[in-house]
Amino acid sequence: MGNCLRYIDPSFAGLSRDVGVDITPVKESRLPIIFLIGGPGAGKRTQGIRIARHYGFLGIVTRDLLRDEVATGTQQAVTLARFMSESRLVPSDVMVELIKARMLSGLDTARGFILSGFPRGKEQSKYFDRHVRPPDLVLYLCMRNSVMTDRILARIVTATERQERNFDEIKKRIKTFSKLNKPILRRYSKKLCVIDGEKEESVVFEDICRAIDNVLMSGPSTSPAKETK
Repeated sequence: MGNCLRYIDPSFAGLSRDVGVDITPVKESRLPIIFLIGGPGAGKRTQGIRIARHYGFLGIVTRDLLRDEVATGTQQAVTLARFMSESRLVPSDVMVELIKARMLSGLDTARGFILSGFPRGKEQSKYFDRHVRPPDLVLYLCMRNSVMTDRILARIVTATERQERNFDEIKKRIKTFSKLNKPILRRYSKKLCVIDGEKEESVVFEDICRAIDNVLMSGPSTSPAKETK
C-alpha cells in the first residue's frame, strides 16, 4: 500500500485556519451567551437588534460578520465571498474564530452576547462549544415554510428577476435550513426555547424576553455540552 494523502478542498485555499484567538477573558467573564436561530425571513436580525439594545448585549449577526470580513479585501475575503455567493457553509473553525474576535472586541462594555443566525449545522455548534463554551439559551423562531416564503417574497423588489426564479431559490434555502437545523434542535434540547415567530413582532419580543429573563435569574452555564451523534 502506498502513502495515503489527505484530500484538501482547493476552495479552502486562502482561509486562515486554526488561528486560535484566546477566548479565556470571555469564559472568565461568565456573561450569558445566547443563540438566536430561525429560517429565512423568520426575523432573526430584527429581534437580535432589539434584544441587544434591551439587555445591553453585544449583538453578533454572523452574516454581517462575514460581510465585514469580505470588505477587507484580503485573500481570505475573496474566498469567503465565493463561499457566500455559492450559499456554502463557511468552515466551522473560520466562522468561530471571527465570532471569538468580535466577542473579545466588545467584552469591556457587553452585558452578554446574542448571536443571530448561528450556528448553521451541528459541526459549527460542536466547534463553538469546544472552543468557547456552550450557550446558556437557544432561541428558535419557529415558523411555517409558507409564512417564511411570503415574508421573503415581500422583501424582494427587483425588475430583473422573475418571481418564479426567486420562489425556487427560497424553497431551496428553506429546505437547506430545515436539514441543518434539526441536529441543532436535538443537540440543545435542554437549553432550547421555541418561540412562535408568526406572532406580531412586539409579542415575539415579549416571549423572547421572558425566556432570557429566566436564564438571567438562574445565571450563565459553564458546564460542557453533552455530545450527540
